[in-house]
Amino acid sequence: MMLASLGACDYLDVVPDNLATIDYAFRNRTEAEKYLYTCYSYRPQAGDLNNDPAMSGGDETWPNYLYLIGTSNSSVFTGNNIGYGFQTSNNPYLNFWDGENGGKALWRGIRDCNIFLENIDNVLDMEEYEKTRWISEVKFLKAYYHYYLFKCYGPIPVMDVNLPISAGVNEVKFYREPVDKVVDYISNLMLEAVENLPNPSEVIESMEAGRVDKLAALSMRAELLLFAASPLFNGNTDYKNMIDNRGEQLFGQTYDENKWKIAADACREVIDLSHERNKALYDQIDPMAANAPEPLQLETMYRQAICDRWNKELIWGNTNNDCNTLSSHAQTRTIRMDFTNMSNVGRSQWSPTMKLAESYYSSDGVPIEEDLRWQQNEWYARRYTIRDEPSSGDEIYYVKEGRKTVYLHYNRERRFYASLGFDRGIYYGNGYNDFPANVKHCEMFSGEYSGFVSDGTFTITGYGAKKMHSFKNGFTATTAGAREYFPFPVMRLANLYLMYAEALNEFSGPSEEVYRYLDLIRARVGLEGVKESWQKYSNRPDKPNTKDGLREIIHRERTIELALEGKRFWDLRRWKQINELNVQPQGWNTMGETAEDFYRVIEVAQTPVKFSIRDYFFPIKESSLVVNRNLIQNYGW
Repeated sequence: MMLASLGACDYLDVVPDNLATIDYAFRNRTEAEKYLYTCYSYRPQAGDLNNDPAMSGGDETWPNYLYLIGTSNSSVFTGNNIGYGFQTSNNPYLNFWDGENGGKALWRGIRDCNIFLENIDNVLDMEEYEKTRWISEVKFLKAYYHYYLFKCYGPIPVMDVNLPISAGVNEVKFYREPVDKVVDYISNLMLEAVENLPNPSEVIESMEAGRVDKLAALSMRAELLLFAASPLFNGNTDYKNMIDNRGEQLFGQTYDENKWKIAADACREVIDLSHERNKALYDQIDPMAANAPEPLQLETMYRQAICDRWNKELIWGNTNNDCNTLSSHAQTRTIRMDFTNMSNVGRSQWSPTMKLAESYYSSDGVPIEEDLRWQQNEWYARRYTIRDEPSSGDEIYYVKEGRKTVYLHYNRERRFYASLGFDRGIYYGNGYNDFPANVKHCEMFSGEYSGFVSDGTFTITGYGAKKMHSFKNGFTATTAGAREYFPFPVMRLANLYLMYAEALNEFSGPSEEVYRYLDLIRARVGLEGVKESWQKYSNRPDKPNTKDGLREIIHRERTIELALEGKRFWDLRRWKQINELNVQPQGWNTMGETAEDFYRVIEVAQTPVKFSIRDYFFPIKESSLVVNRNLIQNYGW
């Protein structure tokens, strides 16, 4: 087995060289194992800032955009081109259909999975139980690659078997299949795989980390069924004219409420199994934070729910991006806290937007635009105004003692402070872990250590990301930029809770069961339950009592809890809320050298972005349509 240290490139991401024949590839266990890893190597790089469209192609973050005007030393990722609205059908960005421009070649991956399944029985020096497990893993990968293509392109061909070499011209000109047929195929194949997959406890972390188990497969099936129940796929009349040359309508035109029940049942199944396998919401205080004040302990706990590798909340962690996102890209994510030794410090070029900053709840656990105290004290109306009073009391855990910032940065929930760095805000961790003597705070004005210092190494919005990198990282003036490795959370238990709550509400409306799973997530960060919070603190006290109101709450809760984890990009699409991306990204005036100049809200995008119905799906490359006339292009491309 080819192994790697936890901080190195993924051992599953290995494509063996010089496999001249299929017979050679399956002549013995060692060669077959290499082919197994070939099947794994096509996994999309979830969490990678460059090659995962959901990490840099949405409205949660905005990049330093100076590359557009010809300056150098700037950070731009392939997904940003989707976020800018630059996607084309001539040469698509992140082309997972053909394996180009940062997209993994998923059809090739499916082909190699089929080759594996057709030939693994020829290996003689293997125990049958191991062969059975490998077959199940590859069946899941084959289903997962179909699912990822389905998310990107909608109706897709189903490639259950490889075509023979003798196949005629017409046989290879396959068709896209209707949505329901695609979903049924993927769902059934995932269930088929689950039967012989190992339980999480049976996966050897040091040797098999990242390989699929029962919980991973069932959670991906639940997510598939949630997508299938969502407005984009469930009775979507916007795509009624997507009919191929067989006369096959690719999108069903009738809304089916029962799809939400199917999704809810699938979510509940994997939640129950997760609990049986000792999975739970992460609630540990890291030993390095043991002596910190309670607010900072809770802040690090929330961050470590992502960054404490293979922790009890993680359902499936992706390991094939740790050479990029979790090391060199960690520097791009991280807020700069020191001028000296610039090669080792962070740059904040992956910048959270003002929209995301305003999405977080108040300290009362309701939206700031609804909060009664925020209204009565005019905090919301003055949210962009510098507060006269400097930080004091418990505020010093969030804002540097004696310093001033805007009302927007006070009286917010703990996930706000755990996820975002802001001007004059405390930055616990990153090599500065001894409060208060050795804890840094951000200074974002132009020319200050966290602010603009060159054309490419600064936050364009005035916010930096704390979440998605460990508080143990060591980007200080005296370290060599030590970075904590962790697998990217493709699925964690909190996401499953939110999926279940959403599906259940859509099927049967508000219930104690829906509130229960929302409240579990809120309780971890010190918030009261949904019903209690809205009744006591919101100017819309009845909001949780209706399906529409609770839907709005669940959507907001997903935006907050899963912020910066690559979920909102897909959520906005399945909810058919693409117009959200037409809101121009905003931030503070990071060129400002004084508080009065810095604290001006500006639009940080240089070019207008217009998203429409066509942008729910990626385009198929035009040349692929020329080769196969049975394929039809996605709407609007």
